[in-house]
Amino acid sequence: MKPRERQGALLPIFFNMRFSVFGIPVLVTWHFLALITFMLSLQTENVLYAVLFSLFHEIGHLAAMTALGNAPLSIRFELTGINIRRQQETGISLMREIIIALAGPFANLIFFVFLMLIYLQNGSVKCFNASCVNLILMTFNLLPVKGLDGGKALYFLVSKIFNYKTAKTVLHCTSVAFICILIFYGGYVLYITHRNFTMLIIALMLTLTMFSKEEC
Repeated sequence: MKPRERQGALLPIFFNMRFSVFGIPVLVTWHFLALITFMLSLQTENVLYAVLFSLFHEIGHLAAMTALGNAPLSIRFELTGINIRRQQETGISLMREIIIALAGPFANLIFFVFLMLIYLQNGSVKCFNASCVNLILMTFNLLPVKGLDGGKALYFLVSKIFNYKTAKTVLHCTSVAFICILIFYGGYVLYITHRNFTMLIIALMLTLTMFSKEEC
């Protein structure tokens, strides 16, 4: 291998961070670090809150997995988000799967109530903004769309009542319906503001998850 090729091959590895937490391998990719750096550079309070409470959201999932005997094999922080690789054969019940799926939004609910109580007590605007961010994160992740916690919970719930094929069909239909709503709403927001296309980007990302190989 030529020196330049060797340097190019080692460059991504050099920027990737690898460590272990309670025996669980953790990988933080360089493009995730670049995304976080960019978001933090915006120096917007709500962006900082979104990054922080998204992390607590994922900690909620991890805590539920560990408590229910389904500790993850590895955790990857990637450009598309936090990817938790789980054990394939664990015999975990569908009800426990639902609990794990809802643990993330539940963590945001706890922070929302806690911060809102502080706001009502002392009128802190920062606490109010932080509580609103948690409410938005919780509500968005509860949407019954493939790739979101609400979609996973719906999939496992329908599977518990009917079967996996029916659950897959129901999840596909609800995903298409809610993505269409987000697209129309995103278009309306863009028409009104002439520059805010955040919702359209989110709808596009959710549309891409429809073509992923994962069940839910």
